[in-house]
Amino acid sequence: MDSLPIRWMAQQQQSGYPLCLMLEGSNEARQPLLAGRDQTQYCNLYSETDAAQLASSGPAILLLEKMSEPALVGLLQNPESNWGWLGSLPAADLSDVTRHWRERLLVGPKGQQALYRIHDNRTLARALAYLPKEHWPSYLGPLIGVCYWHEGRWCHHQNPAPGDYPVPDPAPWLGTPNPQAQAILHANILRYLLAEHSEDLAALVEFQDPKVWLAQVLEQARTWQWRGPEQLEFLVVRRLEEATRSSVVRWQPRIGEAPGQHFERVVEQWRREEGKSE
Repeated sequence: MDSLPIRWMAQQQQSGYPLCLMLEGSNEARQPLLAGRDQTQYCNLYSETDAAQLASSGPAILLLEKMSEPALVGLLQNPESNWGWLGSLPAADLSDVTRHWRERLLVGPKGQQALYRIHDNRTLARALAYLPKEHWPSYLGPLIGVCYWHEGRWCHHQNPAPGDYPVPDPAPWLGTPNPQAQAILHANILRYLLAEHSEDLAALVEFQDPKVWLAQVLEQARTWQWRGPEQLEFLVVRRLEEATRSSVVRWQPRIGEAPGQHFERVVEQWRREEGKSE
């Protein structure tokens, strides 16, 4: 077992900071860890929130006292299972840290809210890597420090200014890029082309790998800052027609042209050309 989290926990305790564990709800260690604690020593994160119906199977925050606790040792030996993360607190009291994360738990407008996966060490790691350090206090709140597994190794950080902070609007951590977002976008676009433009897609397959072709098209969209669904659909569909038919579009932006102006000009040009050919 890697000694870094053990050393980190020992250092935090020696500095007078109690330890806590944010544990993913479906982990098999949840039951033995909760069974050994009274109700002042753990909180179900989703309780007393709009997600309360999921509380009994959702993530929990627990106070840690003994680093030799068998269920805890088991977690530290298997960090690849992404069970959660470790934190240190100013006092052996979970009320502040629980309130802090409950205030940040639900994101999005009423009726369309989603749960922010703060219990996932990958979420924590991506946010801390993305956020400038001046935003760490409003993200980490009362936590003194955190220790977590990310991409094959243990990491730990101290909070520059632990305390009680309101949720910023907009919350900067909600802009954290999702490494899976591009793969999801690729899959959704290919599915759309298969459903709506199957003949052109079949023609493309004869001379080029659609995945390679799409990656090149989306790189162009990124360079031109065409991010909206309408912009992506236009670019992908017209590029597909260009690759498989005689369609030709003059795509390049003009010097000093803003992304929106560039898009509108190209669309108008395409419409005029389409009108001539009909």
